[in-house]
Amino acid sequence: MRILRVICLLLVSLMAISPVGAVLAQEEEEPEYLLTLTPADGRYDMIAVAGQDRDFRVDLENVGEGAVDKISFSAELPDGWTVQFDPPRLATLAVFDSERIYASIRVPEGTAAGDYMFSLSASGEQASTEKIEIRVTVRILEIEVKIEMRVVHPRVEAIAGADFVFELEFQFAGADLLSEARSFDLVTKAPQDWEVYMTPQYEKEKRVSAISLKGGMTYGDKTRVVATAPFWPLPEPGEYKITVEAVSGDLKGVVELSAVITARYNLLLIPAGERYNTNATAGRDNYFSLKIGNLGTAPIDKINFSSGKPEGWTIEFKPNKVDSLEALDTQTLDINIKPPPETIAGDYEITLRASGVQATSSELKIRVTVETPTVWGWVGVVIIAVVIVGLVFIFMRFSRR
Repeated sequence: MRILRVICLLLVSLMAISPVGAVLAQEEEEPEYLLTLTPADGRYDMIAVAGQDRDFRVDLENVGEGAVDKISFSAELPDGWTVQFDPPRLATLAVFDSERIYASIRVPEGTAAGDYMFSLSASGEQASTEKIEIRVTVRILEIEVKIEMRVVHPRVEAIAGADFVFELEFQFAGADLLSEARSFDLVTKAPQDWEVYMTPQYEKEKRVSAISLKGGMTYGDKTRVVATAPFWPLPEPGEYKITVEAVSGDLKGVVELSAVITARYNLLLIPAGERYNTNATAGRDNYFSLKIGNLGTAPIDKINFSSGKPEGWTIEFKPNKVDSLEALDTQTLDINIKPPPETIAGDYEITLRASGVQATSSELKIRVTVETPTVWGWVGVVIIAVVIVGLVFIFMRFSRR
């Protein structure tokens, strides 16, 4: 019986002590710390160019049960390679928090093309990440030394006889900035009989045939290219190609320009003898010569003629129409001015105009001095003589009485 009591007391004591032990055990258990490091875009490879920097982004995340302090970053790289981290370190990273880290990898110039491996990792006071392996495919950048030409407006429209003006920019690309300037000859090619020359942008009276360029730099001012079509014979409306070459040894740059000639229409109607007045006899045919001219750059079709005249007058054109008149061509025509027989002598004005499909001339004004026919003059003299004779007869008859 005594032994049974002792056993009961021990069991009760153990039951009383066990909750306290569980609490103490829980107080002594530490939180779990865990950091992960993964590529931001999920890729474990990248392409880099020898002699240039290449950024690689990784995401650092705290997936543990406690904050991690004083986190730094490290990398294992091929010989000669360098890396810089942004940010270079973190003071702390809270639970379930993340931070994007930029690793700028410098691949030394002269590195052979091929695949290389490097690793990244992060380490804090409480935890560190596992290393991640990244494959880098190195490529060699081949720099081409060349002359580049850019035209601001490669296609310009104008009428024949006007100037076509283009603006060019030059750049000596791929050359060392510290190298000496290089001279390039400027050569132009244009349609036959065209005139093409170049001037500085702000010195239009100066003509240039070469340009000096420093490596990698753009020529400060634009160069003007001026092209003029021949005045005679006038070229047909259309598109004409002009090329400009910049040549220095085996280096050559070429740019093509387009000069678009648009048609100009100008119809002129003038007196053939340059006199803007004429005489006409009433009731009779009176001929006057005109000249019609096409001062434009393209044919004018279906030319008809019209007139403004006093009432009762007739004006006829011979010919009464012209089917087509070529550029810079002229043609002579006659008009028959016929005032009515009863027209009183004096000065009158008529207006003439030529109208084609593409153009209409300005109004031409002609002063017409009308004279009475000679026969009517003699009739007038006879009438006057008869009147005088009659008056004399009457006077003598009444004077005898």
